[in-house]
Amino acid sequence: MAQVRTRKRGKTFSYIFEAGKAVDGRRKVVEKGGFPTKDAAYKAGVAAYNDFLHGNIGITSERVTLKDFMTAWLDNVVTANVKLTTMQKHQSHFKNQILPHLGEVKVQDLTPAIIDEWMRKLLQTGLAKNTLSAIHALIHNALDYAVYPAQLISSNPVAYIKVPKNAPRNVIERKIITPEQFSALLEKYPFGSPFYIPLLLLYHTGMRLGEVLGLSWSDIDFTAKRITLRQQVVYINKRGHFLTSLKTESSNRYVLVDDFLLGELRRWQVQQAENEKHFGDSYVYVYREADGHIERQSKSLPAPDGKKVSLVCVRDDGRIIVKTFFTRILRSEGLNAHSFRHTHATQLIENGAAPKGVAGRLGHSNTQITQNLYTHNTVKLQEETLAIFDKNLQTK
Repeated sequence: MAQVRTRKRGKTFSYIFEAGKAVDGRRKVVEKGGFPTKDAAYKAGVAAYNDFLHGNIGITSERVTLKDFMTAWLDNVVTANVKLTTMQKHQSHFKNQILPHLGEVKVQDLTPAIIDEWMRKLLQTGLAKNTLSAIHALIHNALDYAVYPAQLISSNPVAYIKVPKNAPRNVIERKIITPEQFSALLEKYPFGSPFYIPLLLLYHTGMRLGEVLGLSWSDIDFTAKRITLRQQVVYINKRGHFLTSLKTESSNRYVLVDDFLLGELRRWQVQQAENEKHFGDSYVYVYREADGHIERQSKSLPAPDGKKVSLVCVRDDGRIIVKTFFTRILRSEGLNAHSFRHTHATQLIENGAAPKGVAGRLGHSNTQITQNLYTHNTVKLQEETLAIFDKNLQTK
């Protein structure tokens, strides 16, 4: 390969090749030395040059399987640019929907017809349209990288294929929780139950479940009557629970809260202190490590590395409330966490709250998201709409 040169430097050899031009127009030269022989330097230089041509993601072969290419792309390009939760979703889609069908196909052999057939097979598995769109976007972005800078293919075969229009749109059923239903829930999980405060927060604020479980006492301003949202609890498969930043920039917000909720939070704060005294040395403290990983340590044991965090929603002995377990509790009642956001938004809209205010409270970037996802065509809205129409007729 003429692009790679070698030269002797003292008792060892180096490889050299040009890697394009810098911003100022000067040639960029890659050089690495320390090889015992000229041949060893040349072989290493060829591998490094091929890696450079293919986007510096560890691919040194002109013909590579989608499995090898996407593994390298995810590990070297995507990981550094997305959140842990997003990376977990990418890895799940890659492992479960892409690898079984396309993993052994060479990137250069992928065609629109192959992609189209694969998408239709996925459709038959019952995946929702949003999930199919996420999978489509993942492989689209990967093969965009294969076009440039990896230069493995000249065009992206996914660009010609769309998500089937007949894909089911809704997987999560969002129900309106009536005041009677909510009262029954609180009777079943009263004050002192580890689920009482999370239920109140979900119903009274419209917060996401991860935001509720990640709420710390320092986030609550009892004087200003508001909660500042800045973190959430997430679970990363095989790695454990993490305290991470929120879903989007617009998710960072504050929520004004009512007097009843504030009173119950004060009562729970006092109860938490009593619980810690009751459990003594077996009470569990929560620590956040530098990468966000949650460590739990009994009070009697030396504190691990990390910052101690005083979470609002914990069990009597201080342990965190596991999201999957709480979700299972809701499911047993025919509900899910989205039901609370849906109910909260619908109640506000029904009673005249401005869509912009509701969007800000829920952490949405625009009112369209709020109206599409969480407002509901209720009888009350229909009656109010009819009343407005009747009033308009009478004035003419």
